[in-house]
Amino acid sequence: MKFETYKKTIKDIVQDNYEFIIPVYQRAYVWDDEEIKKLLGDLFNTFKIRNSENVNYFIGNTYVIRSSNELRENQFELIDGQQRFTTFWLIAYAFKILNIETEITDYLEISYPNRPKDIRFDFDIRIEVAHYLKGLLDNSSYLKYSDVSGKEFLKYISKAVETIKHFITSEIKDNQRTDFGNYIYRNVQFVFNVAPKNTDLNSLFTALGTSGIQLQQSDILKARLLEKLNKGSRIKYSKIWEACEDMSNYFEKNVADVFNIERSTIKPIDFKFFDEAYFGINDESKLSEKNAHAKTISEIVNEQEIVVKIDSTSLDKSSKCRSIISFNILLLHTYRIFNLQKDRDKFEHNIDSKNLLSTIKLDTFRTSEETGYFFELLWKVRYTFDKHVVKWRFEEDNDNDEKLLLTDISTSRSNEKNYFSRTNLPYSPLQMLQSVLYFTGGFTQQYWLTPFLYFLLETENHNEKLILEELEKIDNLMLPGDKKEISLELMTREKRNEKIELKVLNILLEPNGTGFNHYWFYKLEYLLWKKWDKNDFKVKHFRITSKNSIEHVFPQIHEFGSQLTDSEFDWLNSFGNLGLLSVGENSSYNNQDVKKKKVDFDHKLTYDSLKLALIYSSNDIDYWGIENIKKHQEEMIETLKNHYK
Repeated sequence: MKFETYKKTIKDIVQDNYEFIIPVYQRAYVWDDEEIKKLLGDLFNTFKIRNSENVNYFIGNTYVIRSSNELRENQFELIDGQQRFTTFWLIAYAFKILNIETEITDYLEISYPNRPKDIRFDFDIRIEVAHYLKGLLDNSSYLKYSDVSGKEFLKYISKAVETIKHFITSEIKDNQRTDFGNYIYRNVQFVFNVAPKNTDLNSLFTALGTSGIQLQQSDILKARLLEKLNKGSRIKYSKIWEACEDMSNYFEKNVADVFNIERSTIKPIDFKFFDEAYFGINDESKLSEKNAHAKTISEIVNEQEIVVKIDSTSLDKSSKCRSIISFNILLLHTYRIFNLQKDRDKFEHNIDSKNLLSTIKLDTFRTSEETGYFFELLWKVRYTFDKHVVKWRFEEDNDNDEKLLLTDISTSRSNEKNYFSRTNLPYSPLQMLQSVLYFTGGFTQQYWLTPFLYFLLETENHNEKLILEELEKIDNLMLPGDKKEISLELMTREKRNEKIELKVLNILLEPNGTGFNHYWFYKLEYLLWKKWDKNDFKVKHFRITSKNSIEHVFPQIHEFGSQLTDSEFDWLNSFGNLGLLSVGENSSYNNQDVKKKKVDFDHKLTYDSLKLALIYSSNDIDYWGIENIKKHQEEMIETLKNHYK
């Protein structure tokens, strides 16, 4: 009646001929672009910095139980781990359809003696999903990517394939792709827990969903840093850390929760620095006053009195947020800034949350004063981050979709105390540009934050215009490619003031089709939005959101068989004939004639894309062909050139 526990790579799973059943109690596959890109980014970072083939990437615990099918001894029901196992199957499939020869494609199917190969997954109740995955493998699926937007069980799978394909083709060089696939196959490692046969699965599944939070790398780092401080200051710096680490609340709320602050006179600007006059913890009178109200359980019962204190700010939906980075990533950005401020030239440049402890070297902090300075710098970075960087928030009280928004602190007063909440700011170029950087800067690392936060910390009296100018400089120079080195160089004003060589735009003159880096589409959406008439009703609701599917305006396979006739250049796959959409938006246009696409585009409440809005508003859109494509492409490249000039 004991669990069997093994360490398993994907290669082990293939060699052991393991097959998986997705049981009825499992939810549908729901990983979105952000989760997939974070995983792929982490994997690729580890792949690039590995010292030998023995460096594994730990993907966590998974729980299975042997199935009741006695004919298949290596068939398991997945109790926990379905999302990860399915994602790796989709990664393997993406390598296959991109015709990249790599070992990970062996994960797609399972072989039994004297039987044809079968897909490695099956589903107890979602037969449509099983058929869809099998159809993808043998090209027999009647459902293509464009047909699944209304099918709950399939739409995330379809989107995931497009996201993975684009990551492989845009982020990984040709000569790295086979090795990267092999690395995933050999070095991604699960802790594979096999439950006893008579396990109460309902109880186990519930326990796995509600288990406590494990010790984090940041907790270990905190303990090691506190050891470098004198004992008298450890409580203070520990509380500074606690005020910074909860990224699901705004900083001022964390500070109010952690410190026994006097809120009668404190103002929003007072949170900028750690000031013991406001946030001190050594005031014995306050501590004794706090303890005077402490009660034992028996005292509460005997008094038969219940006192309920409601903090009105905690009930305010507008004060809720979700950070674009984790606390580990914030620590790494702070560490980079610390090293630049202290003129250190030798430190690890990578930003990888899984390598926090190996990246932040303890010998960097040469004295207890430097260690204390790092804690106080973390405080300033967190305040600046919350003040000037977008968060995922609800725009309206009845909103169901989070959006990337900037906020301002609102102050209210009650019972002679100040209370703080957050108010959404109007949409602005600063917010839109940060959205571009977020969706194109690597979901895990967000390298642009290092120079941006450094500039904000080092510059006094900055206004929104100056902030936007500096952020545009950062974005201009942080072109597609490896961003870790350039992000450190951009800490200097001299580097930020460098001009862009316009030859970087030559890539847009090539017929790259779906191989174009999505950055250029995002960048154009921002530049077009800046100069667009804001009285246009549709642009009022336009947002820069996650998009991963390139749309051909003149379709690749025209419904009436029409073709672009110029054989000297592939105008079908040129930048002028393309726009960036989500998979769902793209599927709504499909292979329709351009005139039909225009009708569908015009009937939508907001613009799917401003680049496409310019195309479909063209006077001669009914005759969309090579000359129109050339003209639009020239206009878009000229827009970029004017911006860089």
